Formats: sequence, C-alpha cells, structure tokens
Amino acid sequence: METRPAPSSFHVDHADIEKSVPAAYKRQRDRKLLLVYIVRHLIAIVFVILLPIYFFVYDMPPEFSVQLLPAINTGLNMPTAAAATGGAAASISPAFNATLHASNRRATERCYHNAEALVSYAGLTVATGRVPEFCVPGKGAGEIRFQASAGDGGVGLPEHLLDRMALERRVGATQLDVEVKLFRRDDGSDRPMWIWCGLRMDDDGTRPPDVAPCTVLGLQNWFSVPAF
Repeated sequence: METRPAPSSFHVDHADIEKSVPAAYKRQRDRKLLLVYIVRHLIAIVFVILLPIYFFVYDMPPEFSVQLLPAINTGLNMPTAAAATGGAAASISPAFNATLHASNRRATERCYHNAEALVSYAGLTVATGRVPEFCVPGKGAGEIRFQASAGDGGVGLPEHLLDRMALERRVGATQLDVEVKLFRRDDGSDRPMWIWCGLRMDDDGTRPPDVAPCTVLGLQNWFSVPAF
C-alpha cells in the first residue's frame, strides 16, 4: 500500500507580506490617513468657532425693556382711612399704562402673540393685562403699549404691605416687578418666552418713568440672562 506524504502546513508570514508592499504605496496610505485625521479635527475646530459666532451675530436673543406709568387718578392709590383702620377690607385698585420696548438683534423678523402681563408688588399680583401681538423687523426695534389693572374688585393687601407701600411712595421709590409671557409666531413653533423686569416707580409724576431693562428666559435666550 502506497503511503502519501503528509501535506505541509500552510503558514502566512505577515512580515513577508509587509515587505512585499511597495514603499511608495505605504507612503500614499499614510498620507491619506493623515489627511483624514486633519480634516476631522479641522471640522471640529470650525464647528466650535462658528457656533458661538452664529448665536452672537445672527441669532442673538432679543432685548426688552419696560416703562410703567400710573394711569390718571388710579396708579397705586392707597385705601381710604376707614379701610386702613379696619372699617372695610383694605384693598387697592391700581392701573398702569405700560410700554414694552423690543430690540430684535436677529437678521430676520420676529413676531409674538398671546402675550400676558402682570405687575406685582412684594410677590403679590396687583394688576394684569394682555399685550397685543406684534412683530419686530430684523435688526430693528419697536414699542408695544398695553394696559394692566386690578379689575373691578381691586386687590387686597395685608396691613404690613400697605404700610411698606405708603413709606415707599413718600420717598418716591415704589419697587414693582413686571412679568410678560410671550409666544413665538413667526416660525410656527409657538415657543414660550418669559420676560422679567424690576423697576422703581416715581408715583408722584414729577419725572418721566424709568426705562427698566428686562431679563429674557426662553429657548436659545440664555445669553440674555445677566450673570449677576
């Protein structure tokens, strides 16, 4: 019986294959890998640089400020002496004429609707109102006038707040907060935006009302929030 020789084992020597690859091909492959590495890092660097530029130059958040003027014969009128001494419920019926100043720092028009406003004193709402819908052109500004009042029933305040308000009015430094809630209309997103403005009002009418800058809170508006 004829005996066949055992087949020799097949062994691949990667070192031999590497030696068989031309040096020019290896250099070309290394250059391609280096180019891909450089391009990937350049894209990341450009993205990191351009993203803040986009928000600061093109899509900067809007700026708002507000003026508050007491309506004639109303404003923050104090309750009568009888009410203040317990003869009746101590309440006030304030009414204000307000102007919202809007500055659009974006290149395209911005529009808002369904806006509501409230005026508060020491955390208690003393007047409410609705802001008409409005649009501000790109890189433009606008003024929106609205009214806020306590309504027919007035607003009841505890005695210590009435005393504090009377003292502030005597020195012409009544501290009020104005809050406005807006909804975007131009892009169809209906995204909400909150505006908060703290101001000091001179209720005796001896000087024009101050223009109080506002803090804006909303999506893509974090740059407008003061750091302190």
